[in-house]
Amino acid sequence: MPQVSISLPFDLTPQHLRVVLKYFEKTERLIPPEWKMALRAFDLLNKGTIKIERRQMSFQQFYDRHVDRPYADDFIARLMKLEDLEKAETLQQKTAFEILAMLEREGFYKENLVSSEYLAAYCLYWWISFAKGYRFELSIFRDLKASGIAFVAHDLRKRSERRSPYDLLVLRQVGDIKNTTYFLYSARALPLNRDFYITRLYHSQRRRYLTVVLMAKAAWRRLNGAVPTALLETAASLFPQPVQITFEGQDFVIVPFDLWKDKVKKRQQEEI
Repeated sequence: MPQVSISLPFDLTPQHLRVVLKYFEKTERLIPPEWKMALRAFDLLNKGTIKIERRQMSFQQFYDRHVDRPYADDFIARLMKLEDLEKAETLQQKTAFEILAMLEREGFYKENLVSSEYLAAYCLYWWISFAKGYRFELSIFRDLKASGIAFVAHDLRKRSERRSPYDLLVLRQVGDIKNTTYFLYSARALPLNRDFYITRLYHSQRRRYLTVVLMAKAAWRRLNGAVPTALLETAASLFPQPVQITFEGQDFVIVPFDLWKDKVKKRQQEEI
């Protein structure tokens, strides 16, 4: 076994560490305020370091070398072969177990290695985010194609294109696809400079997620007119009409995915 040591960033607080372990151990579900703290904690953990013999790398570099490169392409290939994307959950969990087993086998996660639980939690968090994100992205691409929407998307099978500046192009507007609106609280998503984001917003009254489109106000103006104003947390209660919110000083419009598709399809037909 190689000699391994792990160091955590100094700006991680005890509260950050507690919520990371709660996520990792799955003792109970994280509540919304804890999720926001967890997102911040996992972003901070990017700067954690692992020293393997004489070589040192950040958690982010470790993940890229030991998780993303060995597992991502195969997962995407298998994902794209699935007709029923609900089965992707099993594939995602199977790969997560393989990653954890690899960390134990290689000596990167073990009881007597201080802070190795945080490295393991970091790897599993970003793996699950990756897997869920591309499962949702593929479902959106399939939906747009079935709906007759013209779009240009990056190729998920190519690692370089998965890291492209944006995910898809619709009506000459650039967009990203995000699994939930929690991406708004992650440093990786900033700045919010896309024309639109296709994502999922939790509807507290219906107790389920709704697929929505978060658009820059100017981008929505091209499709439609004025809208009422609400908070992000209450926007879904005003659906199916579009709703304007302000986030980090920027104005956005949230619309149900199906309404957005109808508007886009109408505009595309007008431009033929």
